[in-house]
Amino acid sequence: MGRRRAFCPISQIGLRGADPSAHDGHVYQFRIIEYKEGGSNIVISRRALLEEEQRANADKVREKIVPGAVITGRVTAVREFGAFVDLGAGVQGLLHVSDMAWSRVSSPAEIVKAGDEIKVKVLRVDEEKQKISLGLKQLSVDPWSRVGEVYKVGQRLTGRVTRVVEFGAFVELEPGVEALAHASTFMPTGRSGGWAAQVAPGVTGTFEILAVDPEQKRIGVAMVQEAWTRAEGATGARPGIVPGARLTGKVERHEKFGVFVFLAPGRTGVIPLSETGIAKEADARRAFPVGADVEVIVLEVDPSGRRIRLSAKAILEAREAEEVREWTECNAPPAEGSGIIAEKLRSAFKSLEK
Repeated sequence: MGRRRAFCPISQIGLRGADPSAHDGHVYQFRIIEYKEGGSNIVISRRALLEEEQRANADKVREKIVPGAVITGRVTAVREFGAFVDLGAGVQGLLHVSDMAWSRVSSPAEIVKAGDEIKVKVLRVDEEKQKISLGLKQLSVDPWSRVGEVYKVGQRLTGRVTRVVEFGAFVELEPGVEALAHASTFMPTGRSGGWAAQVAPGVTGTFEILAVDPEQKRIGVAMVQEAWTRAEGATGARPGIVPGARLTGKVERHEKFGVFVFLAPGRTGVIPLSETGIAKEADARRAFPVGADVEVIVLEVDPSGRRIRLSAKAILEAREAEEVREWTECNAPPAEGSGIIAEKLRSAFKSLEK
């Protein structure tokens, strides 16, 4: 047998394909997989022996792969949905893109590349389907675990819009912590594109915290418009939305029962039709076009501060009362004795001039 030659296909020289010249001069053990024509035609395989060895080692590796275990592996391939990681002896797990980082990852290639040696945490093991789910972000602290301590209602901070959807815009406050600026919190414009025209992915702005729910991992925010900031004045104090307050808002939308007015981020009030100050047969949409400024007086605010009843008619009545007062003051007859007092004052000033 020592003088006989055998043929080993390149696919059988190792576990993965390689340049045949890389094996020149090496001494390996092989298994005969074909023996024909009295030994003149012999086909051998090294891969068969390697696979047997790998299967034996794989059983030992799998004993260590349990949920919660932290294992070092090597990235074998990167796909758009994640990366495959060799945990040893050919046992592979999937590191899904959603488990790579706490912040949003647009492409797995941003985090890992083939050949990288990384430490991962075993999340799930499905023995029946022979699937292993791995995590990378789970090796660091979940930023949501401290959200309740860091973020407070009323707080203002800088955020970056990550994506815009039909019902609002998602805003990154820090890596791994996203908030939602609902469509209703944006100042109405009355222009084409509506609220969405004010934001776009990548835009950075100032946002106010409206609600914080760490358990549900939800934070509600509202973009603080430049116009609203100016209205607050240099002190930064927000005009109080309380009964009797006189405010200027923007018409947001119309309903059968009244006109909705945007007063501040996350604060919208309604002017009932009876409080618009226009005739019943008049067109409220024309009188109060969307996006237009409207001056109102706050009539009622419920305990939650979310249901606000407004009046535009009260503004008209207040103006009329002011005009009547001014006219009365200008046309009122002089009080008795006022002429004598005025004459004495003029005489006193003349004596001082001399």
